[in-house]
Amino acid sequence: MLKDCLVKCALRNEWFSQDYADKHHQGHESENNIRFEWEDEFMVRGVTHLEFLDAGTYHMCGVHPTMGEFAYPIANMQLIYLHHPNGTPTALAFSQDLIGSMDQENDQEKFELRIELCDAEPFINPIAGVYIAHRDIPRALKNA
Repeated sequence: MLKDCLVKCALRNEWFSQDYADKHHQGHESENNIRFEWEDEFMVRGVTHLEFLDAGTYHMCGVHPTMGEFAYPIANMQLIYLHHPNGTPTALAFSQDLIGSMDQENDQEKFELRIELCDAEPFINPIAGVYIAHRDIPRALKNA
């Protein structure tokens, strides 16, 4: 059965205070006490199943304006493959140090992934669903 997969990524605000929210706003965030700095959401259609790989290697490939084509392996990544009937998966990748929490729901109609990222570590988001800690970016690519 084919399902949609809703992916929700959010960056935690390290200054959010649940105590303050409980005392002053019935447990909810407020204008001066926000839970997330940003939230990103996208849908992947036609997914048959999900596959999770801890400490996997993500292969970052692309074209750099001065270096030309590049391909770098990035280790210690949490990989999530959203499988499609044609055998080609959609890959999501997160540096393990960035993940604050990850939840998955699966019902008759859809999969839903919720990933909260910690804001203590600088990172890049080169494409939707890929979050790489700055320290995991290959040195050659940083210096290009």
